[in-house]
Amino acid sequence: MVTESGVASSPDHLSFSQLVFSDYERYRPGARASWPAVIVRLPSLPGLLASLILRSQQCLYRAGRRRLADQLRTLANVLIGADLGAGMTVGPGFMMAHPVGTTIGFGLVIGRDVTFAGGVTCAARYYDERGADNQEFATIGDGAVIGANAVLVGGVTIGRRAMVGANSVVLSDVPDGAVVMGSPARRVGSRDVTEAAS
Repeated sequence: MVTESGVASSPDHLSFSQLVFSDYERYRPGARASWPAVIVRLPSLPGLLASLILRSQQCLYRAGRRRLADQLRTLANVLIGADLGAGMTVGPGFMMAHPVGTTIGFGLVIGRDVTFAGGVTCAARYYDERGADNQEFATIGDGAVIGANAVLVGGVTIGRRAMVGANSVVLSDVPDGAVVMGSPARRVGSRDVTEAAS
């Protein structure tokens, strides 16, 4: 089921293994996902290692083990140089091609089959000393691609199969299938959205 914003319904019904395997299949299309296959590929696919940590955080957080989920943030920083805060909702098939420098966290909603290049930052519009619960973060639709070092500011919505170019700063919503670039990001083209319609 896809919501009005183009984001698949909550992945809360998927197990840890299902989420990790769905990510693995993005790195190895057509390969059969299994734990031995994932473990063998971890040393050569830092994005898959990032996915393993992110999915651990996601499942721990939804099980109410928030402190442990938060502690895995340091592990991600040390092992892959990514800042993965707990409390995000990430659909199946998430791919971080180059996770180093990626900063994402609490409140972020990501649909299915979304791709991040390196250094992506999803930030609140302003710092709120009352904590992350009082800040708005982005919602990213199914099949979207976020380019290297792109910054998504505040509660923006990135539509289905939209593409955000490298080094872009997104301050407003991006429609389905739009290609945006620049700072602030402006529409420069379009992508076919029919593949994400199912």
